[in-house]
Amino acid sequence: MTDLERLEQLKNKIFDQSNEHCFVERERFLATYPTDRINDSDYYARLFADMLDSVSTPINECDVILGRVIEGEPESRENCPNRLIFAKGHLCPDYAKLLRLGYRGILEEIRANAARLGTEKAKSYEKNAEIVIHAINRYAKRYAEAAKQCGRQKEYEALSRVPFEPAYDLYSALQSIWLVHMVASCYMGSRDYAFGYMDEYLYPFYEQEKQNGTTDETIRNLLAGFLIKPNEICGRHPHNYRQKPVLSQASKQYVLLDGGRANELSVLILEAGKINLTAQPIYTVMLDENASSAFTATVFEAMTVLTDKMQVFNASQMKRFLKDKGLPRDLCEHPTVSACCTFDIERHAIREEFYLPTVAVFCKTLFENKFDTLDGFLAAFAKGITAECQQYIDETHAPDYDFARKAFLLDSLLLEGCNEACEYAPYALKLRAKNIFLPGIATLGDSLCALDTLVFRGEVPYDTFVTALKQDFAGYDDLYERACACQKFGNDTEEDRYTVQMATLLIDAVEAATHERNEIVAPSFYSLERENVWGPELPATPDGRRAGCPFSENQSASYGADQNGITALLRSLSKLPFARTAAGGLNLTFSCDQRPEILQALVKTYFEGGGKHVGISVINRDTLLDAMKHPEKYRSLTVRLYGFSEYFISLPDWQQQAVLNRTAY
Repeated sequence: MTDLERLEQLKNKIFDQSNEHCFVERERFLATYPTDRINDSDYYARLFADMLDSVSTPINECDVILGRVIEGEPESRENCPNRLIFAKGHLCPDYAKLLRLGYRGILEEIRANAARLGTEKAKSYEKNAEIVIHAINRYAKRYAEAAKQCGRQKEYEALSRVPFEPAYDLYSALQSIWLVHMVASCYMGSRDYAFGYMDEYLYPFYEQEKQNGTTDETIRNLLAGFLIKPNEICGRHPHNYRQKPVLSQASKQYVLLDGGRANELSVLILEAGKINLTAQPIYTVMLDENASSAFTATVFEAMTVLTDKMQVFNASQMKRFLKDKGLPRDLCEHPTVSACCTFDIERHAIREEFYLPTVAVFCKTLFENKFDTLDGFLAAFAKGITAECQQYIDETHAPDYDFARKAFLLDSLLLEGCNEACEYAPYALKLRAKNIFLPGIATLGDSLCALDTLVFRGEVPYDTFVTALKQDFAGYDDLYERACACQKFGNDTEEDRYTVQMATLLIDAVEAATHERNEIVAPSFYSLERENVWGPELPATPDGRRAGCPFSENQSASYGADQNGITALLRSLSKLPFARTAAGGLNLTFSCDQRPEILQALVKTYFEGGGKHVGISVINRDTLLDAMKHPEKYRSLTVRLYGFSEYFISLPDWQQQAVLNRTAY
């Protein structure tokens, strides 16, 4: 069997798995585990170790990288998945450190730090680290023996050493990362462990392989075998619909590539991704003026194949934001996104996030007061936004050491600061990344335009306008038509200033909230699916959006509002104050394939004008409509949702319709 034939069988196996199955060995073990000693300081560490000692070490003949979880029908769906133990996830672990030191070296550091600190808390952290690390080592060695029985010598040698010992070649490095990644995702259980800048921390192993005569084709196929593994974690349904009964529900894994530091391995990772063409991982590229023309061309050539599985960020914008936030230079020069379109600090933080109900606050401010001036309304609206943000920040300060011991037991070992302080995340972290997502920016800007045009600078009385909104324009047909006729964001007109004004107000309001010095409060124009989930609960808005309808998605114009073409859309977007935001997302949808040079020219011009992010989809409307009628024919069809790729036929009806509603160029 060739490498590519093996990979094809692995892909088929992913599609053959049932989305109704759980990680059955985990669930059976936790269902009967005693809880009478739950307050013991080492309870969760011992639970983790006992669980890992109890599970199987299955090997499929097509596996390139070993490590998979037994799945089966849950015996009781009522308490599945079991939350007796779980991880937090949402981070970029320090995989470089794992490969360099192995868990043995990490444990030695912890022992030295615990001795230096001499506190009971430090001794407890050391004890729990020993229990967890030795359990992972035993698990790896059992996997090594299983590999030996299957006659797989290379795998046996690797798992006899990693992840306890440092990695010694490219295969052992990938095997070490995957085993830890899988245990964290599936047995501890959590979402969104990102692989980070793989091309950088794996590069020394790549150089070693090349010196030993290994071909790029062999390395590419090995990488493809690794990159297909994330698809085994969480099933094929999105996070908000018919989730697989596992704690890693719809987990997304991301590979980062820095255009300014790209190397030969960066290109091979993209080549491996083009072989897989599965929904995961997502390839996130940071592009700036330091990226070589050759690598940039490679990125956009790959984008024509990977499409919805790839995204690019304006690295210069990201770096400027981090610098303005006062981060150390090394972190400023290496901006990180660990999931969707969300800001992170690689190795230094657990990603925290809050979706601020911007449109709801807007409506509440409008309905519960009467304003004589636009400035008065905006001041009250900004005050409401700050209050919402402050409430979230204050809630994250409540200490809960027992929760930290339970939820961050494994994660802390690969986070900067925890092992030094011998204390769990998030309390030991020197930095905390707090994403404040600001949904519906176009709806808010368009509403501000209509409110100013029709009420504050027009002839419509304030009370009349608010009554029309409360009644969803019923009996106010003329006013509805006038609201709809107001210029909309996304067409490169003078009225874009309203959306820019709204964006600036939201950022100012978020920054007005108080927070601790180590907290990076990071606003972004991002909605995930909130525009569709929250929309049904919201009244009509001044832009002519009817009650219960979706509001605008991420940074995009409202559905169908961008009428002047893609260039006008990007010019409108580039006016937004992206230098003051951490991340956020823009989905560009094309109705047919685009040449790499066209995509490159569009994105380059957009970034030079101040744009932040681009992810693309290529959608054939007829194909999507047929997939809705005959899903059995389209099991591998993927589409870009917000910052990631999903299988179209697995989406709920409303989300399929939302994809169809996007403007396709």
